[in-house]
Amino acid sequence: MGSAEQQAVSAGDSNRSQMNAKSRALEFAFWMQKQGYDNATIYNRSYMLKRLADKGADIESSESVKETIAVQKTWSESYKALMVDAYSLFLTMLGRSWTPPRYRIISKMGFVPTEKELNDLIAATSKAKSAFLQGLKDTGADPGELGAIRWIDINFDTHTVALNNLVKGHNRRILQVTDQFLRKISTLPRKEETVFNYTNIRVNFFKQRIVIARKLANPRIMQISFTTFRRWKGTNEYHRTKDLLYVQRLLGHKKIDNALIYIDYEKAAFGDGENDAYVSRVALNTKEARELVEAGFQYVTGEYHDGGKIFKKSRSLFDAGGNAYSGKLTLLQPNKR
Repeated sequence: MGSAEQQAVSAGDSNRSQMNAKSRALEFAFWMQKQGYDNATIYNRSYMLKRLADKGADIESSESVKETIAVQKTWSESYKALMVDAYSLFLTMLGRSWTPPRYRIISKMGFVPTEKELNDLIAATSKAKSAFLQGLKDTGADPGELGAIRWIDINFDTHTVALNNLVKGHNRRILQVTDQFLRKISTLPRKEETVFNYTNIRVNFFKQRIVIARKLANPRIMQISFTTFRRWKGTNEYHRTKDLLYVQRLLGHKKIDNALIYIDYEKAAFGDGENDAYVSRVALNTKEARELVEAGFQYVTGEYHDGGKIFKKSRSLFDAGGNAYSGKLTLLQPNKR
């Protein structure tokens, strides 16, 4: 067989492998949907399966997948660990198992941009992406949560958005949004039940980000992902309020332990400030404000319709009588359907 024939055979095998991978990815996505996985997980893991095939792996062969992951020099150990998890779940669908390679997810401090960098990126993107990014900045929502909002979830009168399509076990919540966000989404067509085509926004964003970073001559823009907006929101809200319970509720975490990282992010971004002399709390309504006043907190600033009223109390006084305030505040919850 000549070299030309060999190349043709090789190209044919590659095309068949790619077609099989796409078919398997669709089958995998449908299987995850039946198992009750959330949309973000379904998208991410089926995408990872296709990415393995794009890198030359035969997804029907666990040894081929193991070799492909091992030789990827640009993949971090954490990303390789996620690939292993995705492929392990794929094998579960097939009723098979393997001896997975040992990679581990390494926890490290994420990138927190400046507000100007976020605003520059928002301003430079196309109409739908700009609205989506503004929503992420306003709410600190998980991208999958905001990407699934429907028109009926938005209240233009109260400037709020209800997050009902939850990911990662988050709590339901209703969050304030800015006039900028409402103006931006008002220009979008209402052809579908949902506000955004999250898949299209996600796929095209990363390509557009490269162009914007070069145009603005700011390589830091390249480090901004959808989840970066959530990290920025949590960091800045903790700096503004020094109320970890409020940050937990704002971001929808089930446990306050998941919000502890924002203490480190805030110190890295802003340093040690004078606010450490006080304990702050946020009241979202009159009842919560009354509880704080009765516990000795003093009103500082803020309004209920704009993120809540902020109260402070000397840390020494708080430590001496900390049990006077239980901290049992609740976010406004949408009615469960």
